[in-house]
Order: sequence, then C-alpha cells, then structure tokens
Amino acid sequence: MNISILKSNLDFIHNIYHHEEWKDEKCKNDILKAIEKCNEKIEKAFGKSMHRLGKHKPPVEAVEKVVNKFPSTLLYEGYEEQIPIQTAASNGSIEYIQILLIEGVKYKVGGEDARGGLLTKDPSDDDGWNTLQILSNYTGDGDEDEEDTKRLNALKELQNMGLIVKQDIKEQKLLSTSCSEQSKKRFEYLVNWDPDALINTTVEGQPLAHSFEDSEEFLVFFKSSFKYYPNIGGLLFIKDDDGNTAFDTMCDEIGTKETMTILYEILTPKSDYPILHHVLVNAPQHKELFMEYFPWAYHLKDQNNRTLHQAVLAAGPDVMNLNKQLFASLSDAQIREKDPVTTLYPFAAMAVGEHADLKNTFYLLRRYPSVLDRHARARADRGDLSKRRKKRKKENGNKA
Repeated sequence: MNISILKSNLDFIHNIYHHEEWKDEKCKNDILKAIEKCNEKIEKAFGKSMHRLGKHKPPVEAVEKVVNKFPSTLLYEGYEEQIPIQTAASNGSIEYIQILLIEGVKYKVGGEDARGGLLTKDPSDDDGWNTLQILSNYTGDGDEDEEDTKRLNALKELQNMGLIVKQDIKEQKLLSTSCSEQSKKRFEYLVNWDPDALINTTVEGQPLAHSFEDSEEFLVFFKSSFKYYPNIGGLLFIKDDDGNTAFDTMCDEIGTKETMTILYEILTPKSDYPILHHVLVNAPQHKELFMEYFPWAYHLKDQNNRTLHQAVLAAGPDVMNLNKQLFASLSDAQIREKDPVTTLYPFAAMAVGEHADLKNTFYLLRRYPSVLDRHARARADRGDLSKRRKKRKKENGNKA
C-alpha cells in the first residue's frame, strides 16, 4: 500500500463516520485500534530513521518537522540504547546536533537539567561519558583534521547558544576527554576558554596532569600547560596525593626516554625556556637527566631575571642543600650579587626562613666578608661595571 491509498482510506473513514452514514460502533473501534497501531509503527519508523540521519541526510528543517510531529522520536533508543542526539555525536552527524538539542531542550530530553540530552550519559560508552563528552572526543571515519574542525565548530555553536558554559570544562572534565591528537583543536579551544581548568580539573581525585597514559596525550597536554603556565614549570612538577610529580607519572607511563623526547620537542633551544630553574627547585633528583637534554638552559634567566643559582637560593636553604654542587660552584661575583627580586645577598638568603642554614651562611661570609662592608661593596660594584664596559667596548670593536 502506498501513502496516497492510505490517505484516501483515512479520508473515507473520516467522512463516512463524520456524516453518520456508518453507525457500527464496533467497526469504528476496530478501525481506531488499527489506526493507533499504525501510528505507533509510523513513530517507530521515524524513531529508527533518526539514528540514520548521517546516511539519508534530510534537511535540518525536515528533522524539525518530524520531531514536532512525533516528539517521542527524540527518545527512541537505537544501538545499545543510545538516543538520537548521542548517535549523531558519536557517528559524525554533527550538522544535526544543534536542531536535536534545540528540540531536546523544548521537550526536556533527559530531564529538566540535561540540556536536551547534552548531559545525558551514553549507555553505549564504557566510560559512562555523556553526549557533551563524546562530542569533545570522538571523531568519525573521515580525515581527522576535518572531523576535529567539524566538531570544534559544533562546540562553538553550542557555546553561542548557551548550551555549553565555562564551568562545564572543569565539571564535565572536557580537557580529559578531548586531550588527544585527534581532538587537539577542541582541546586547545577549551583550554583557551578556561586555562585554569588545566590545574583545577581532577580525574579520579588526582590532578589532570597525572591522568594520561600515552605519549600523544602527554604531548598535547604539556604543549598547552607550558604555554599557559610557564612560570610554574608548565605543571610538569605538580604533585598527586602521594607526592609524585607529573614528570614522575609521565616516566612511569611511557618511559624516561620517551618523556624526555616529548619535552625536548616542546622545549627546543629556540624557546629559551629556563627549564633547569624549575627542575633544580622542584625536582633536584632529576637535575643530571635534565642537564643532559637541556644544557643550553644552564645560563638562562627566568621571568624574574634570576640566574639559575639565584632561583635556587631564593627557594630556600633546603632546596640549595639539595643542589650542593651548584652551591659549591658559586663564584665570588655570584656571592656578592643581590637577588633581583628580594635584593638579598646569597648569605642572607641562606640565613632566612624556618630552615635557616647558619653553617653555609658563615661559609659564604668567610668567602667574601666584604659584602658586609658598604664601601667595599660599592668598590666591587664599580669594578664589575668597569669590566662590563670594557667587555662591551671590545665586542663592539671586534664587530667593527
């Protein structure tokens, strides 16, 4: 039977009963039951079709018409009990995400606070992710870059609609779900929206930096963390509840050699990043390893204009005592050089704080007692200035 015959039959039934030409109530009831069953099958057919939008590609307007005629299709369960919005998010029918969510909000799909099914857990996902998390992670069968861009644009549209808000990045752990090479555009977009989520997001109670398991994830994460948090070592030394740094976790998961290869890819010599400052202060047990890979960083200054030895001294006596070789190598010029931030001399830096080291304080004073003499310090400073001027003059002469 084609649709025109069905329509003709329905019109006939309506007319013959409307004009009371046929008064058999039993016949009427049987027909109504048949129509009701037929209507259920029609809704079921459209419900199934909502899971195949990517195949038959109807206009968005047609999807809206079907949903408004049969709202139940938004909840029709397909493969492994997914609803249509979840199928669209996971199989790449991204162009229908917006209309499905607009209608989903209207008909309260998933409940009052589920944003039209966006925050509804996907029963087919082993990790229990919701639709938003799937949208931030999955890619289709096409070109990875194109698929990433397509899903990124969908996230931007949802942000403009107010269906995604900033706190979702942390609360829905979107940096965890999107941190991979295949979804790096989405990851970078979300990080740019909320850089604090790099620090504030936790996964199973531990910092996000400790949650990854493969090289690809670590590379994507630390590229961003060094970009947004260069002054605290790119989160490389953020600790978990057991006191392990993210660097330790990285080495455990992918091996030390692979870890250093990734870090060298991020921190090239052209970056002029003072990685050794952070290592000697936060993880001095790894200083030899980092000096092997980053020898060029030894003479750099950090964001506070501190040299390596000044950064270690500023961290306190305990940290300096973990870097005994650096302490022993302090030159006379370094001993009489003030910290650019605190203006303390090295001997004073070793003498302050709860763990003041008086032994090394007196050692530094014995090495150069004139730091206590204002006039001697002035003469030394003038001498240093004269040497620097002569050096610059000589360099300029060589250039000429």
